[in-house]
Amino acid sequence: MIEPSVVRFTSAGIYAVSAVVLLALASRKPASLRRYCYPFVAVVALAGLGVGLWGAGIGAFSVANGTLEGGQLIIDYTGYPFLFGFAAFVAGASRRYVGGVVAITVAMRLGYDFAAVFEGPLALAGTGSILVGYVVLLALFFGPLATAAARQSPARELFYKKTRNLALFAFGVLIAWAMFQIAGLLDTFTGTVTLEYLDILLRVGFAGFVFANVETLAAEAESGIGEEVGDAGPGASATVSASSGD
Repeated sequence: MIEPSVVRFTSAGIYAVSAVVLLALASRKPASLRRYCYPFVAVVALAGLGVGLWGAGIGAFSVANGTLEGGQLIIDYTGYPFLFGFAAFVAGASRRYVGGVVAITVAMRLGYDFAAVFEGPLALAGTGSILVGYVVLLALFFGPLATAAARQSPARELFYKKTRNLALFAFGVLIAWAMFQIAGLLDTFTGTVTLEYLDILLRVGFAGFVFANVETLAAEAESGIGEEVGDAGPGASATVSASSGD
């Protein structure tokens, strides 16, 4: 049977090649679009670094009843929050909403770590936070964020819907994988291969999709279209345009 380290080194190579290709594509975009593209190049490059360290067994450390992999932490804590935060940004939401989405995503990933290394109530709480967090994300992305996107141009609203659906579907599959992994239903090889495939699909596939549609954000900026989305109620609003994503 193929060793997990071989699978991870292969994934690292795929990430490295993808990062180079994405960087080349980003450099060919107009200057106004590159600031949206380069963060995805960084996420893919960091994923290559993280999975390479993981495959080499570098950065592992023991916590409670389990072991956490430093390389995996680099991959997940940079990739997942950024991708969901970007989807919220595309909706034209305020920074408060974007920050909330990022915080929820981090809490869900932390819950997976708790479930993996602790036992009893802490493990149960970790598993619960994953499921509850996903439900909250669904409510946000199909509720206030969808409302914010509806006030944008039709092209940007469509971009948001596709970005949202891609992120939620891919992350939902990852959550199902995590539940199987926590329950011990996946052998080492199967778990490694499926995780690497899903992660590459989410990061590289998401980046490719954004690169193909990023002109939508530039069109918004050039036309001066902005969105005002309430932060604290009907009377509070924050002007958000394509330039407020940082």
